[in-house]
Amino acid sequence: MKKLLLLLFVFLSIIKVSACKCIRETLAQDYLNANVVGIIKIIRVYGENAEQRTYKADIEFEKLYKGTKFKTLNVRGLIGNSYSGACEINVETNERYLILLSGVNDNNPTISSCTPKYRLNTTPSKDGNSELETLKKTFSYLDKNKYKFIGLTFTSCDDETSDDGQTDVSQIESFYPKQTFAIYRVKINESSKIEGISPIIGFGSQDKIIKDIIKRKMTVDTPMFSNNSDKKEFLILLFYHKENTKKHYKKTISNNW
Repeated sequence: MKKLLLLLFVFLSIIKVSACKCIRETLAQDYLNANVVGIIKIIRVYGENAEQRTYKADIEFEKLYKGTKFKTLNVRGLIGNSYSGACEINVETNERYLILLSGVNDNNPTISSCTPKYRLNTTPSKDGNSELETLKKTFSYLDKNKYKFIGLTFTSCDDETSDDGQTDVSQIESFYPKQTFAIYRVKINESSKIEGISPIIGFGSQDKIIKDIIKRKMTVDTPMFSNNSDKKEFLILLFYHKENTKKHYKKTISNNW
């Protein structure tokens, strides 16, 4: 019986150790934290090191929003055989990503499944190009207005009262935004409900209605970090998705880029 309990303890310890746990941030916070941000394309993968469980990926930058270009990534895992429990990742030739890398101090940074990144379509599309234009404008605004965000953290919010995935803020009529993103400063209570909200920059259309809906309906996702545990004020970045205006099951205004 003692041997069985010992084996069970060892087994559970292995599971606990091997589980991959990533700290997820919002796109805006990842951008502010990063020192290299860009759109990359994987040119080739090679140089597998079975002992260290790493391989290399040559890349090219299609767009660079921040930092300095480099030509090669170190990737955690084995080619075509990554283990998610160890935070490994599989990348393939011709794949495209938005990457947001922090702490890059050499020419061969390493990425894993925890690295902030967004998989893009292999072939650029009209909607994809429109999204990248929104991204460019958003990043430019963040760069020019860093002083407004000092001491604050970007987080996300959601309408938990919505049953079908659609939200009141996505169903506003006569909404003709002048820009495709908005940033709000919010103050929350103990239940993560919004007590106060002030726009740093609005959409330029129906801004008062949007602000009222956010305050009444949205719950803030409090970042699970020790230095944020006592904070009551956060920043929220919302995007407008014109391509979703005729899709009832998709949101036209959301945290997601």
